[in-house]
Amino acid sequence: MSRRVHNSIDLLPVDLRDELFSMIVDGDWPADWPADKLGETKGKPTYENLVAYAGHKGHTLSKSAVGRWAQPLMGYEKMRIACESAKTMTRDMTNEKASENQKAAAELVTAHMINLMTSEDSLTTKQAQEVAKSLKDCTAVALQSDQYIRQQLAEKAKTADTAIAAIAKKKHIDPETLKAIREQVYGIVK
Repeated sequence: MSRRVHNSIDLLPVDLRDELFSMIVDGDWPADWPADKLGETKGKPTYENLVAYAGHKGHTLSKSAVGRWAQPLMGYEKMRIACESAKTMTRDMTNEKASENQKAAAELVTAHMINLMTSEDSLTTKQAQEVAKSLKDCTAVALQSDQYIRQQLAEKAKTADTAIAAIAKKKHIDPETLKAIREQVYGIVK
């Protein structure tokens, strides 16, 4: 059974394809980039740079072929960036911040999935279903995080109210003053 060729880049030697992949996804310039022939390496490689590099290696590519090949790789790159962002967000995580970070990570992943869904013309029905299920799961995580945060705030308010009541009893604070403290300072309405 022969392998189906989707793009002229699929026909390139593996090492050249790997170099082009690294140029697109990682923004790396090849170690053997001929600056004297193709120009200096500045910023992230462009499609034109990939075409020129392949030409230098003896292979002809069109810019549109590079673009078609790069589209799904850019989705991969976005997910890689999302993972790096999630790692950064969770680096200093404490129990208090865990739920907020979980919600932020779920929202970040959701945004990237929506972007992937809207930018991909070739999602199969099964892929679309998988993305939709992942979106549902991320939404559930965000909602559970919100519920947990509200529950934690309610518990803190209850603890604060108990402490305020104990102090008020010891200091003989009248009920109206206690009510004002609860409402004005702590936002506790009884």
